[in-house]
Amino acid sequence: MFSNTAASWIKQFSLRVLDFFLPRLCLFCGGVVAESAAVAVCADCEGAIEWVESPVCPCCGLIFPVREGEDRLCGTCRTEPPPFARARAAVVYEGPAAKAVTRFKFGRQMAYLPVMQHWLQTPRCAELAADADLLIPVPLHPKRLRRRGFNQALLLAGAFPEAQVSLEALDRVRHTPPQVGLNPKERRDNVHKAFAAARPEEVQEKKVLLVDDLYTTGATVRECARVLRRAGAAQVEVLTVARVKHE
Repeated sequence: MFSNTAASWIKQFSLRVLDFFLPRLCLFCGGVVAESAAVAVCADCEGAIEWVESPVCPCCGLIFPVREGEDRLCGTCRTEPPPFARARAAVVYEGPAAKAVTRFKFGRQMAYLPVMQHWLQTPRCAELAADADLLIPVPLHPKRLRRRGFNQALLLAGAFPEAQVSLEALDRVRHTPPQVGLNPKERRDNVHKAFAAARPEEVQEKKVLLVDDLYTTGATVRECARVLRRAGAAQVEVLTVARVKHE
């Protein structure tokens, strides 16, 4: 009988042999991926990804429809600043990026995880992780966690293996319906008082980075940030893989 170490080595060796003889295929179109590619995405699908780039709101990360000029505060952040300092996303929630988020989150297709972790490691996003004292994945209510089988935000936080991650500082204390299909006000009402700081001592005087898969209206991360600031966090920032483009 093999030991666990030997079995693991054999599995890794077998995968390397398969990689050598079989070409890597793109997760999105099935085309052959270049050997030099960091993840299983072909050049054509890579080119179809729209990256979040300036001009954006430096506070909430809003993507301005007119793609000219410099970063500037949006009207909402001028009149009603959010409880977080910055929100950043790697890619726009369209095309391959939307497929990756949806297939990973709802289809349980784990092959997309390293792709999205790779996107999160772009300099504009990695900067937030490097500046944070603590990463907090947006928590799921236990009922949803049991149904889905994993917390996508926790797995995405693995993009930064050297960061300190807290699973217990923030709890989802109220089970809420999915946000899909709700308007902005309904989304805010839906997550109102849905979170609680379970261990305030973990966040006091800390720079906290909330991690999640998708920023739509920001209702969820705003509520999380509000709770964390009340618990004593010195600063809260937000990082998501994708962001919906508002035009």
